[in-house]
Amino acid sequence: MNFKLFNILSVSPMEKTINAFKQLEPEDFRILAIVERGMGKYEHVPLDYILKIYKQHSDEAIHRLDRLHKLNLLVRWSVSYIGYRLTIPGHDCLALGSLVSSNIIEAFGHQIGVGKESDVYDALTPSKDRLIIKIHRLGLTSFRQIRRLRSYAQNKIHSWFYASSISAEKEYEALTILFEAGVSVPRPRGHNRHVVVMDFVEGDELYLIRELPNSLRVLNEILDNVKRAYKVGVVHSDLSEHNVIVKPDLHVVLIDWPQWVQANSVNASEYLRRDVYNILHFFERQFSIKKDLEEVLKKIG
Repeated sequence: MNFKLFNILSVSPMEKTINAFKQLEPEDFRILAIVERGMGKYEHVPLDYILKIYKQHSDEAIHRLDRLHKLNLLVRWSVSYIGYRLTIPGHDCLALGSLVSSNIIEAFGHQIGVGKESDVYDALTPSKDRLIIKIHRLGLTSFRQIRRLRSYAQNKIHSWFYASSISAEKEYEALTILFEAGVSVPRPRGHNRHVVVMDFVEGDELYLIRELPNSLRVLNEILDNVKRAYKVGVVHSDLSEHNVIVKPDLHVVLIDWPQWVQANSVNASEYLRRDVYNILHFFERQFSIKKDLEEVLKKIG
């Protein structure tokens, strides 16, 4: 793996993580992966467990663990025994390392968005195409909500990492289905753990736009994409003016799909109704365009 390729384009909150990343060697990633694996069983992975799996000289393993601790990629615990757990930057490095070694990304750039459950950055491919890197970060509040629906490991730290990875996997799955079906979504490029990589989309979120030429056409295009998604079995379930991008040519792209549900699931019709209502309500409030919710739903379903 050629880590020299992974350059940082600008100062960002990820700068320390990227600087640590650039110092890592393949054996460091192996140690991080062993700790990640052990966190499925332990809150702090015992040193003996790590040494048993690493199967190299124990001195080398301890040296690397100390270095990873100093780089803030691992936390060391030494109350009743010596153990380690992965930090958020350590989890980030594992995901980014896999994406670099797969030649999906080469350079990491500006932070361009932040939400309740994700951080968004731009990046470059080895051929200099511009990308979006979306790092899913499910916090304690959202994790509690998810835990009601799914059974995760008892280890809370590992469960947050796992829940974020499931969220990213779900979004990548949705983007793949929708892009292949011709729905206007960002083209997916890859994912690993809690990170999704997709094509960069130039434009503004709909809620930021105060004047919109051909606003009726834009509304109809959004609804047409909702219908196309529904036909291939996907309901966004969190659609609003905050996750519609209007490009400079006034065409739209629908983003943020980790909460999607299958169109034949129990509550899908309720989520679809809410999605459509949110969009219609925004266009009526912002651009004085009124459409009947029931009529629109009939056309979609």
